[in-house]
Amino acid sequence: MKTSNIEKIEISKQNLPIKVNSTLIRDIFNVAKSENSPLLSVVIGTKPDFYKQAPLVVEAKREKLPVFVIDTGQHFDDILGFGIKEFKLEESVGCDLQIRGDLMEKASELILKFGSFGRYCKEEFGSTSKLLPVVHGDTLVAGIAPLAWVFGMGQKVAQNEAGLRSMSPEIMKKLKITQEPTLDLIEKYIQEQFDGKWFIAREEPFPEQIDTWICSAGTQYFFAPTQLNKDNLVKEGYPDEFVHVVGNSVVDAIYLKRKQKVSQSIFDLYPELEKGKWIRMDIHRRENLTEHRFKSIIHGLVNIVKYSDHKVVLVMLNATKSALKFYGLEEKVRLLADEFPNKFLITPLWKEYGQVIEFLDSGRCWAEMTDSGSMQEELLYFKNVLSLTIRLNTDRPETIFDAKSNLLIPPINSEWITSMVNHLYDKFEDFGVKSKNKKEIYGEPGQVSKTIAKIIKKQFEDKNTSFYPWFHQRINLWKEDNDLQYK
Repeated sequence: MKTSNIEKIEISKQNLPIKVNSTLIRDIFNVAKSENSPLLSVVIGTKPDFYKQAPLVVEAKREKLPVFVIDTGQHFDDILGFGIKEFKLEESVGCDLQIRGDLMEKASELILKFGSFGRYCKEEFGSTSKLLPVVHGDTLVAGIAPLAWVFGMGQKVAQNEAGLRSMSPEIMKKLKITQEPTLDLIEKYIQEQFDGKWFIAREEPFPEQIDTWICSAGTQYFFAPTQLNKDNLVKEGYPDEFVHVVGNSVVDAIYLKRKQKVSQSIFDLYPELEKGKWIRMDIHRRENLTEHRFKSIIHGLVNIVKYSDHKVVLVMLNATKSALKFYGLEEKVRLLADEFPNKFLITPLWKEYGQVIEFLDSGRCWAEMTDSGSMQEELLYFKNVLSLTIRLNTDRPETIFDAKSNLLIPPINSEWITSMVNHLYDKFEDFGVKSKNKKEIYGEPGQVSKTIAKIIKKQFEDKNTSFYPWFHQRINLWKEDNDLQYK
């Protein structure tokens, strides 16, 4: 082989160091050692993690569990990272991994740093110290952190919001790209979502479904929002006794924020929102950034604003902004806002989660057009706000066929989006959609995180602290306390 034909691809990237609050960590490990107890580390990384995991930190402390927070640091700016301050998580952060970069860079850096922090704890506080991380949902952290913990520590993790699996109604296969969405077809389509058959759709969303499938393989304790989520996991071979149906901790976050006043009202920031009833719209999923879907969504938005009386507030996320620029639609949307200032408003991401709660509770929002998974959950706890999910599938299908308070709008052409919005406005009940008396399938607000903390506490008290039981242990053949620490 001639050396002149060999090229080198540079892959080195200068990573920021891991920041450790050594005083906080040491104090918590000392408490755990004095009580002969394992420790809990609640892991946060993205904006949804902040408010869904924060109530668990509160309840773990209330149960007097030794607990601290690991922050991956990937959402670190004043907007995306504000939830850490809003939910007062700063005082509990024992470790900031300072993750940066694109999706691949963050994933590779996360596996190295998360595992390295685990080994640091083992070296500093002894191999007998047991640390159980709790990751959340279908985020990158949920996908990568368990790999780091299993490979680096030989232990599994716990997962809050486990068992999410993307599904789609069978009728989605029968839709045609050129099909006109007549009223009869829309009625049939909605009825099939509520009462028809559904199938697992593993292709999407990306990367969320990849993350949640990987996470399951590295999880010891599963905290599932619903029975459907537990059934998914048990069918895949995860032990029934490790899967607990507890509800979704997002209802605790809503409960907390409803009791607190926002630092700045959303209506002070955007006074236009106090006039009339609005559709709040947020789009960011990667599958919706593909050309046909994204153009269908934006053209649907334009038609709604131009040819109906509906008011729309578009929350501009980074992904939305990038797609508008890539497909040459920035000017179209900007001109729409200029032409219809009383009907179409563009805002950046709302800084406070409390501002979202304030708006949805205000009576000024009649629908949320979204591709967010979390919003589908949250909207079950807001009366008279319809959840319109612009996707071909959903990882919260129970909000549709069980609660009947959410609908999939297929982004196959702009007509589907405009027609469904127009037909559903002020006519929820005519189509069988529950709006006022929604079925709150994710548990009682203020109780979900409390249940999770109690379950973990009992596992600690019962000395179920292997966090990686081999098969011979699980089926009670024998147990061993002294394993080879092989790296």
